[in-house]
Amino acid sequence: MGLLFYNGTITTTTSEQNLFSVTGSAHYATYIYTHNMASGDTMVIKIYVTDVNATTERLYQTITLVDAQTDPAGFISFLPATTYRVSIQKTVGTNRAFTWLRAEVT
Repeated sequence: MGLLFYNGTITTTTSEQNLFSVTGSAHYATYIYTHNMASGDTMVIKIYVTDVNATTERLYQTITLVDAQTDPAGFISFLPATTYRVSIQKTVGTNRAFTWLRAEVT
């Protein structure tokens, strides 16, 4: 078993954008740092995985964040998957930069 880390930064827009999209059997987890959010902002984070029976990508979870965050580091817990995609979209407010860290256990 190995533990790998990947990171990046993305600036939100009104379009859904991928933080990343990866393929490979692993356990995936993600930190998203939301400290740049301010009053009046709404962000939607979506997590997708592949349904191995249908080989189709499915929405696993939707997280909606509103206004400045009192806990500015959100954690998406480990999820076993063959594909894993996390996206973010600003639905209200100002475009903001978000940093993220993905962990993979293979």
